[in-house]
Amino acid sequence: MRAAVVRGPGDLAITEVPDPAPRDHEVIVAVDTCGICGTDVHVLDGDYGVVRYPVIPGHEFGGIVVAAGRAARGLATGTRVAVDPMDYCDACSMCRSGWTNMCLNGGGLGTTAPGALAGYVAVNGARCEPLPDTLGLGEAGLVEPLACVLHAVDRLGPVLGQDVLVLGAGPIGLLASALLAMSGGRVDLVDRRAERLAAGSRFGARRTGTAVRELDGTWDVVVDATGNPAAVADGLAVTRRAGRIALLGISGPGRSFAFEPFDVVARELTIVGANSVRHTFGRAARLLAAGTLPVELLHEPPLPLTATGEALERSRRGQGLKTRVRLAEAAA
Repeated sequence: MRAAVVRGPGDLAITEVPDPAPRDHEVIVAVDTCGICGTDVHVLDGDYGVVRYPVIPGHEFGGIVVAAGRAARGLATGTRVAVDPMDYCDACSMCRSGWTNMCLNGGGLGTTAPGALAGYVAVNGARCEPLPDTLGLGEAGLVEPLACVLHAVDRLGPVLGQDVLVLGAGPIGLLASALLAMSGGRVDLVDRRAERLAAGSRFGARRTGTAVRELDGTWDVVVDATGNPAAVADGLAVTRRAGRIALLGISGPGRSFAFEPFDVVARELTIVGANSVRHTFGRAARLLAAGTLPVELLHEPPLPLTATGEALERSRRGQGLKTRVRLAEAAA
């Protein structure tokens, strides 16, 4: 099969690799389409924690089960699935307490194991979510990012009747805006790229702006989907007393900003981090299948595998919204 392989930081190749074979607990998924995430860019750049190079990136995908190991149950050949890319051990203290996304021995597809920018990928059968009939394979790649946002909303708690500011109008920011508005929050949305704000109202935003100062206010809840320390600093400055700020965006290593711990204490702020998926994958699939989110606005026509470098560069530059790569032909 053909795959996009990051052989080392900055070194991407489209090449032939052996087809995967399932271990006892695994299934083989023929990948249909894979979304490009900021994490994939960090993997290419070499600034995303522990990555086992060479690695096939990609973790936002759907496909069809084509083979199964002898211990993989409930997944017949031909089953359409989305796949939770998290790898957790189910045995460490964090997993046993329910925090599988904080696994002490964890990893994931596209970072520590081969990912989905390939014709086929071997995955843990227990991480597969069969797709509802109303959810197409082309949309299945959004299950993972939506599951991440659902986890963040769970971490934040109730927002009914509260003023909410979302920083960043990429796919994560727009999905967060929609879920928080559906939860009763009065959502405002900020992104320095005005073209990304055009979809804001469809995702529940009442006001949009290219800078926080344009909206001239303070908010009970602030959600950062940029990973940009300057944006986080802006959000922290406009969080009301006893307010909450959630950090979803991924920043590169060593990036920081100065803040006064006294200010956090004086305003009694709650700062929440939200990392990946935690028991939200099935909920995300069902929510997408219900058709209540205008996800068709996120998707651009998928690019071929040979254009993976272009897809990663589009994501790096924030061009468009959700860039995707079509893999169906790569299995040949």
